[in-house]
Amino acid sequence: MKNRSRAWRRRKARLILGKIQNTKNWIINHLEDSKTKPGVAAKPRKALKSTRAKDLRQAWQLNEDLVDGATG
Repeated sequence: MKNRSRAWRRRKARLILGKIQNTKNWIINHLEDSKTKPGVAAKPRKALKSTRAKDLRQAWQLNEDLVDGATG
């Protein structure tokens, strides 16, 4: 076995404990609900622009509904 100093053992212990602490923090951050964190809010969705084709489909559907209602 190699002769290791007390300082070497202390450095290794700090390294290992630091890795354990970092791993614990990483796990905790990934398990927490993002809504509980201050400053994190869901981005509001923008209303989508209506396309010409969509407008034509809606107009056609309204006309069909009117025709069905008038004859039915």
